[in-house]
Amino acid sequence: MKCIEKAIPEELKDLVSCIMYMHEELPDKKKFIYYHPPTPQTGFCFHLNGNMSVLKKGFYKSETQPQTVVVGPQTSPVVIFSENPYSHVRVGLLPGALYRLTSISQVLMVDQSFDAAEIFGDDILGLNKELALTSEPEIILEAIVQFLIKLMPKSLKVHQLDAQMHSLWKDPNPKRICEIAKVCNLSLRQFERLSLLRLGMRPKLYEKIIRFSKAYSSVERKEYENWTDLAYKSNYYDQRHLKKEFKVFTGKQLAKLKEVVSQNSVLIHGQLRY
Repeated sequence: MKCIEKAIPEELKDLVSCIMYMHEELPDKKKFIYYHPPTPQTGFCFHLNGNMSVLKKGFYKSETQPQTVVVGPQTSPVVIFSENPYSHVRVGLLPGALYRLTSISQVLMVDQSFDAAEIFGDDILGLNKELALTSEPEIILEAIVQFLIKLMPKSLKVHQLDAQMHSLWKDPNPKRICEIAKVCNLSLRQFERLSLLRLGMRPKLYEKIIRFSKAYSSVERKEYENWTDLAYKSNYYDQRHLKKEFKVFTGKQLAKLKEVVSQNSVLIHGQLRY
């Protein structure tokens, strides 16, 4: 898979985690399929070839996706399909960033995706037209960066909670939730309420999905020797704890999940930056 990561400009460094162009040509008559695990990372997906569809948990029919999608925090897996070569740009946002851009409580966006044009109107429609005129990754990425920079003056201010929750991603030995609340000068009740507003879920669930998401990335990249090794590397108590949490977030046993990952047309989750 061709993967190009765009450097984050200074203006976007408290908003954007990654901007990545991905392209994969498929053999004749082979459909693109990808099992996408739950992730707390919100963002934009720019589908450059069209005809992408998504099958959500609990549904029996897939939904055709708009050209540009705003993705809320995900607690359930989805399966992505396409009849065409896979080509898209993923903009991963930092904690709290989607709330800052939309002023929409993230509780309303959990396990949801929206046509970006319904939220950002003419700005997205103009960008979609611009992207349709080129197939050059560098031009596509720069156009998306300029779109994001234009949104900045209207965005809400960053809150200390956002940066502290991002530390759960970055730090190998992250703070406990009660310690983060104290750093933010919030009571646990205030911290939970603000977390629901800005992140879409309670802090403990957010912490669990981050841990799961890190571990799942390691599965895609094959950065583990066995399940016990993965458990300890990912801050689970033991293999049993890992197995239980993976079952909660994917509905699958570890052996079955490994089989599903091997059947993916591409590996996306392990490419993302947080």
